[in-house]
Amino acid sequence: MKAETQALHLEKMMQKHKLFPEYELALSPIQVKKKDLKKLTSGDLFLLGMHRLDMILLEEGSISANVVLNESGNSSKIKIIQLKKSTTVQTNSKKYEVVELSFGMIQSRTLEVGHQIETAQLNLQEILLHVDGKNIAKGSLVNVDEEIAVQIDEVRK
Repeated sequence: MKAETQALHLEKMMQKHKLFPEYELALSPIQVKKKDLKKLTSGDLFLLGMHRLDMILLEEGSISANVVLNESGNSSKIKIIQLKKSTTVQTNSKKYEVVELSFGMIQSRTLEVGHQIETAQLNLQEILLHVDGKNIAKGSLVNVDEEIAVQIDEVRK
């Protein structure tokens, strides 16, 4: 019993200890009308206007790199195609809210163009929707008329 408890504490401690910098893998933020967010239900779609999965790496709220999905064999990796240092879109609009679309956190030793990062720990089909840092919904990526969209699976209010 004591050894099991020690093992659990060691596991929790190691999960908190990060070896490499951590980045949030996300899609570019979108703007949605506030009234539409209030009426958000399961099954709703957000058309993203993309034909390929272009993503960004965020570090503490600022965009660090543009990345694309690179499938090699039976593993998925993301490839850094451009480094950048810019802040995410902020709006002071009374009608619109900025919705952040996040896949989760990944670690990478280096951040340089051409570097590939393993995404085995992430489920790239599931996506979390955040507004002002609050998780408002959980969704999944779908293909609508050869265009990438996010379908809402569960609303959390």
